[in-house]
Amino acid sequence: MLQTHLKELGIDYPQPGQEINSGPYSIRITAPADSREVRLSIDDGPWQPCRKEDGHWWFDWSAEDPGEHVAVTRVIEEDGSLIVGQPRLFAVKPG
Repeated sequence: MLQTHLKELGIDYPQPGQEINSGPYSIRITAPADSREVRLSIDDGPWQPCRKEDGHWWFDWSAEDPGEHVAVTRVIEEDGSLIVGQPRLFAVKPG
């Protein structure tokens, strides 16, 4: 079952249109409290697992490719529901 809960799921950082420095970067995601799994895809790549810490989910990324990127999150809740977040456009500064 596919659902969309935009108020409960979102990428906190990077902000929309934000330009980040190249190198290691941790993407912060807010997801519903009953999330059993959170994954993130960058530029239509494979869904990668995120880690839960301090009330948020995190994806540690090596921001090596300068230019614009799009990240999308998806969550599987305890009841098996699938939530897909809105795409987040951001950019990486040239190193």
